[in-house]
Amino acid sequence: RGSTKCEGSVCGETAKGERYSGVCDKDGCDFNPYRMGVKSFYGEGADFTVDTSKPMTVVTQFLTHNGTDVGDLSVVKRFYMQDGKVIENSEATVLGPSAGNSITDEFCSKQKAKFGDLNDFAAKG
Repeated sequence: RGSTKCEGSVCGETAKGERYSGVCDKDGCDFNPYRMGVKSFYGEGADFTVDTSKPMTVVTQFLTHNGTDVGDLSVVKRFYMQDGKVIENSEATVLGPSAGNSITDEFCSKQKAKFGDLNDFAAKG
């Protein structure tokens, strides 16, 4: 698809009440451990799973439906490395027992429903 130059209404100008009429999904879909119900996952100190007072590496994987570089994006996974250990992303406990810890179409739909957000992501990805 490539890049798209966006001007006027096609951009979904929020100030003009056109936020969702543009070509982009302005809200997107994200994974914030705190918002997803695990308030002790990421922060400063030993009480947190990922201690921000220590060095860490954040790894984000963009996986396709067929495992190739040209496949459709199907999962965005994140994990952390700290003190020589791999730390899996937290579970989205606020979305129910099997919501997972990665961004997928199903996760995004559950998230939008839980927080009462318009699911513009389903239409635009």
